[in-house]
Amino acid sequence: MKRVVLAAVMAITTAAAGAAVAQNYGGGGRQPSAILYDQPNFQGRQTTIYGTATNLPRDWNDKAMSARFQGRWRVCEDSDYRGRCQDVTGEVANLNSLGLAERITSLQAYAGGGAGPGGGFRPPSGGAWRPGGGNWSGPNQFRPTEGVRSVFFPYPTYDGYDIAAGSSSATAFCRSQGLGSSAYYDSSQRAQQAVDGEGRYTGPTSVLRDVVCRRY
Repeated sequence: MKRVVLAAVMAITTAAAGAAVAQNYGGGGRQPSAILYDQPNFQGRQTTIYGTATNLPRDWNDKAMSARFQGRWRVCEDSDYRGRCQDVTGEVANLNSLGLAERITSLQAYAGGGAGPGGGFRPPSGGAWRPGGGNWSGPNQFRPTEGVRSVFFPYPTYDGYDIAAGSSSATAFCRSQGLGSSAYYDSSQRAQQAVDGEGRYTGPTSVLRDVVCRRY
């Protein structure tokens, strides 16, 4: 009960700071791109997707025959990343080789390369945050606050992007910081783009704020 009360107090004391942030601090790196072609061997019409597409436009739904993927992508046969999905990267001269020719409906990239399914977030490039305040690269006003048994992150991000709200995403963030599971998070704010607990880009969604991570 005390832990819940502490988390609530932390959320209230930082609400003003969070509300004052009008811009998204995300977008730290260049988004991966996917160039789709409606003929094999990179021929015919083409379209470029940046970051994510929950649903391809009607004139491209189930049309791609070849593709060039910059970064790691997850491509799916159905809308909203459903149906059979497969992780791909590099150049694919004929999507028949993957059983995906004229089958791609949605696709999403892994931010910063991602950790892969089930892998959660990678630690920050400067190393995971540790008690004592080391390796924090975000804005100073959102620097973590240490408690006796938990650490409070008012504005968590991954690879410079907001993180889609959810208990698994909150825990993945905490563990990427070298900590335990999440004890509390707020999801009242939304962003036009974020990354999920696997490090994949998503479209408009509720995002994490005021995350409390257990130390172990």
